[in-house]
Amino acid sequence: MSNGPLATVVVGGLITSTLLTLVVLPSVYQWFASERRDVSV
Repeated sequence: MSNGPLATVVVGGLITSTLLTLVVLPSVYQWFASERRDVSV
């Protein structure tokens, strides 16, 4: 039994989660911060 496909899925998941953490989360945080800044508390 070969673990080739499993290794591909694991590496792909690591790359995807890293990109999500480094790119998507900061942009979403900035978007929410700018939205909250417009609302006067």
